[in-house]
Amino acid sequence: MAVFRARQVARIRDAVAAGREAVRRSGEFDPLLFARAFVAAGGPQVPDGPPEAGEALGERLLRALAAGERHATDDPDLERELQRVYTEVRWAEAQGDDQIVGFLLRLPSGAEDSPTAEALAHQSQGLGPGVFRKGDIVVLQPECDGARFVPVSAHEVEC
Repeated sequence: MAVFRARQVARIRDAVAAGREAVRRSGEFDPLLFARAFVAAGGPQVPDGPPEAGEALGERLLRALAAGERHATDDPDLERELQRVYTEVRWAEAQGDDQIVGFLLRLPSGAEDSPTAEALAHQSQGLGPGVFRKGDIVVLQPECDGARFVPVSAHEVEC
């Protein structure tokens, strides 16, 4: 399976930060607003793909969101980016909720067989295994496609 290279992960991470900042600044937690900033910052990436493939993916992402699409089951790269947009908008909105302290990674069935996915699911940063702080930017590899992040409140944190 193709993976994101380190340079691609860094671009995604920087673009997610730009997208989160755009929706926070506007006060509107709109997926299309996030996506515009994300795409402008070069966030969409095709695993192991050239930059042009990421640019084309960004265009498809913006068109899909403008059309109100939430899924693209026939296009795994577009599906991954659609889910990233909706997840990241939720994370950005959580920044203003003092009750939410992080997000628990829920892997799809079969993903636990991947060493990368298993390590992420058991990683602990003081909030419990697989729980990431709400300010973190987590870039998942394609082998984790279908993963979800579930909000975790302060009273749910393991001691």
